[in-house]
Amino acid sequence: MPNVIKNTITIHKTPQQVFDYVTQPWKWHEWHPNSVSAKAIVDRLSVGDEFDEVVRLEPFSPLPITLMRETKYTVLKGVDAECWEVKGVMKDGWLNLYYKFSPAGNGGTDFERTLTYDVSGLSRLMLPLLSSRMKANSIVALNNLKRCLEG
Repeated sequence: MPNVIKNTITIHKTPQQVFDYVTQPWKWHEWHPNSVSAKAIVDRLSVGDEFDEVVRLEPFSPLPITLMRETKYTVLKGVDAECWEVKGVMKDGWLNLYYKFSPAGNGGTDFERTLTYDVSGLSRLMLPLLSSRMKANSIVALNNLKRCLEG
């Protein structure tokens, strides 16, 4: 059964400004604590485009055991300043990221990030450890995003 993590934050930038920033995966490492790097062959991703990301997970923190994961994504949906969706595939699972951008007061944006994922094999055995850490890091990521965009 897939796992779902959904978070929302209000950012004092326009929906288009937030959209333009978060739909550039090569900038995710600036605000998401697990993202190490991402690359694509285009500067602006459109539906059907692909990109790759390397993620660092620390399931046994504070023990210094680190897992590096590579994910290949495909953009499924992209509507400027409204929504963006990608599906990612890794060697032992998949994930779906859905971003929603809604106008908020004072020209800001209510940014909603939904991560749906499932894993198999050894990762499934570690899921109880990974799941709680991923939930915590999702909150950290959105707070970092807010600081990056508003700062």
